[in-house]
Amino acid sequence: MRKEIGYIGLGKMGSAMVARLEKKGWRVATYDVNGQGTAESIKQLVAGLGKPRVIWMMVPAGDPVDRALFQDNGLVVLLEKGDIVLDGGNSFYEDSMRRSEKLQRIGVSFMDVGVSGGPATVQEGKLALMIGGDKRVFEKLKPLFGDLTRKESFGYMGESGAGHFVKMVHNGIEYGVMQSLAEGFALLKQSPFGLDVQEVARVYNHGSVIESRLTGWLEQGLKKYGQELKEASGAVAHTGEGEWTVKTARKLQVFTPVIKAALDFRLQSAKQPSYTGKILMMLRNQFGGHSIK
Repeated sequence: MRKEIGYIGLGKMGSAMVARLEKKGWRVATYDVNGQGTAESIKQLVAGLGKPRVIWMMVPAGDPVDRALFQDNGLVVLLEKGDIVLDGGNSFYEDSMRRSEKLQRIGVSFMDVGVSGGPATVQEGKLALMIGGDKRVFEKLKPLFGDLTRKESFGYMGESGAGHFVKMVHNGIEYGVMQSLAEGFALLKQSPFGLDVQEVARVYNHGSVIESRLTGWLEQGLKKYGQELKEASGAVAHTGEGEWTVKTARKLQVFTPVIKAALDFRLQSAKQPSYTGKILMMLRNQFGGHSIK
């Protein structure tokens, strides 16, 4: 495919992805609502791309996606048959199914892309991409996905909505694993042995059964902020994906007590901040660049 793409949304992830693609020889036109892009409007962005156009949206889930697509000066009135739109934000999978159906009516393909990793992961070329939509379009876009990450780190999940469904469940699992790590290290911190939890994390992350990227980020965060985590808030911020996972599991009659408990902890942490919450906030900071406070 022609190495040309438009990007809408230049937050931490969008900017990192644009930088990687440019490094790989892509011409990238960009638009951001804060005026940081090469284009002053979505209309100008679209007009500057050759046909058929490929546009990647990296904007927050919910109304911002619908506005970029369907408002009066949005993509739906600017794109033509054969164009392709990718939503790389963490949208609810049912919204992605609805958006795909609307765009299909004008001959525009919509691909929902679950993206796992932070800005540093983009730079390393280890981003995980979970892609839903028309499989023929997926095959066409393989050079794009291959330049964003390793070939083993992206895959076709199924029809429209499947990519964001898989990413939603990924985040539910992430909630549970992070909660387990945080609770375990809170227990280690309270032990009668005066443990150096940074040293425990180092050993855990070199050959133990729970060696993982999350344990590695835990080790890095403790080294950076100190084991008391004085800078970290004990009230845990959260996005919608954990809640979507729990609600979808209930709808599909699948028992997910660990994920639900992890979600409940985050919801209650605003009133009951704790060291466990500090660990969770530090982990979010390490892998996603989120504020630690």
